Amino acid sequence: MNFSNDQVEKQVLSGMMLSAEDRLAAFAIIPTTEIFLNPQNKLIARAIEAQQLAGEEVDLMTVVATLKRSGLLKDAGGSAYVSKVFASLESLGKIEIHCRILIEQYLKHRAFIIAHEMLQGAQSDQMDIFDHLAKIQFQADKLLSEAIVKDDDNFSASVEETEKSWLNKSDKAIAGYSTGIGRLDAICGGFTNGELTVIGARPGQGKSALVVSLVRNLAKQGIGCGLFSLEMSKHELIQRLAAQESQIFAFKIKQGHLNELDKSSLRSAVQSMKAWPIKIFDSGAMDIRKLKTRATMWKRKYGIQVIFIDYLQLMDSSNPKETNRVNVISEISRGLKVLARELNMPVIALSQLSRRVDERPDKMPQLSDLRESGSIEQDADVVWMMMRPAYYGKEGTTKIGEREFYNEDLCIIDQCKMRSGSTGIIPLKFDAPLMRLRDYD
Repeated sequence: MNFSNDQVEKQVLSGMMLSAEDRLAAFAIIPTTEIFLNPQNKLIARAIEAQQLAGEEVDLMTVVATLKRSGLLKDAGGSAYVSKVFASLESLGKIEIHCRILIEQYLKHRAFIIAHEMLQGAQSDQMDIFDHLAKIQFQADKLLSEAIVKDDDNFSASVEETEKSWLNKSDKAIAGYSTGIGRLDAICGGFTNGELTVIGARPGQGKSALVVSLVRNLAKQGIGCGLFSLEMSKHELIQRLAAQESQIFAFKIKQGHLNELDKSSLRSAVQSMKAWPIKIFDSGAMDIRKLKTRATMWKRKYGIQVIFIDYLQLMDSSNPKETNRVNVISEISRGLKVLARELNMPVIALSQLSRRVDERPDKMPQLSDLRESGSIEQDADVVWMMMRPAYYGKEGTTKIGEREFYNEDLCIIDQCKMRSGSTGIIPLKFDAPLMRLRDYD
C-alpha cells in the first residue's frame, strides 16, 4: 500500500529552498526527514537539513552542490530532478499545512508496518506473545513521541504558570510527592516529576526496606506507585508491606507464628492494602525498553505516578550483544532519566555499590562510588547514600547535627547530590522486625 504523497513532498521541499521563512516553519513542524517517503525527496530533505544546521545559505545550487559533495546526487534523481522539485511550488504560505499532511501520511505508513509485524508475530508459534506485544506497544509509543512535535512554548505563559505554582503553594508545602518521612521531605522536597533519584548502598543497609516504606507511605496518600522488583518476589514485597501496616514482625508472618490477635491485625491490614494503588512487576528479566513500555501502560491505564526500580544493576541491556557492564549501566541510567522526563514522573532507582566502600574506615558511601557504574552520577538528579552503623558492628552513638543517635537502630542517609537544592545528612530509624525506615523521632 502506497502512503506517499509525492506532490505534497515536492511542495514542501520547493518552499524550503525558496524561502528562509518557510524553511524555518517547516523544521519547526517536521520531527524527522523520514516523513518524506519518496527516497529521492528524502535525500533532498536531508541535504537541506544539513545546510540549515551548518548555517549555510539554502537554494537550488547549494542543495545540488551538497548532494554532489556527499556522492548522493545521482540517487536523488540528478540535477534535473532537483530542479524540477525546486520549480514545483504552486504558492507560498501553505508549507505548514503541507507539512502536517506529510506527518499524517508518515504515521499511517508506519502504523501499517507495525500492524503487519504484529500480525506476523501473532501467527508464529515460536514467538513469545507477551514480548511481542510489548515490542509492538513500544514501537507505537516511540512513533508518536518522534512524529508529534509540540509547538514552541510561549515563554510568557510558562512564566505565568510557574509563578502560580509558587504563589498557590501553602507555607509548609513541598515541591513534589511527600515521601511520608518528614526528614526526607525537608531535605529533598519530596519526589518531583521528571527527576531521577538514585539510592546507593552496600547489601544489608536497608535499600529495599526504604523502598517498601516509601511505596507504602505514597500509596496511603493515594499516590499510584509502580515497583519493578528484580530481586524480591511480589509475595515477599507484599509480606513486607503487610508487616509495616499491621505492626506484626515480618519473620512471624513468614514463619506463620501468629496468634489470634496477630491474625486479626493482619486481616485488617490486608483489607486496607487492597485499596492501595500499587502495581508490582517481579520478573527476573527486564531491560529499559520493556520497563518503559510497562511504565507507560501503568500510567495510562492505572494512573501510576511514581516508579521504583530495585535495583538497576540487575537490569539487562536492550542490545544482547553488549557485554561491557559499564556501557550497559550507562544505557540503563540514561534510559531511566529519559523515562522520568518523557512520562513526567519521579523515577527512584536503587543502585548496588562495590566492595570498595567496606574498605573505608567509616563505611559511608560517597558520590564517587557511583563513578564506576556507568553514568549514574551524571544522569541522577538526586543521589542518596545509605549506611547502617550497626551492620558493621559499630556500637555507641553517632552525632548528626547537634544530636547523638544510637547506632543500634540508626540508618544514615547522605543526600550527596541535589541538582536543584542542597546536600546534607539525616538520621532515620531502622525498625528491623518490621523491615521499615521512618523518622527517628
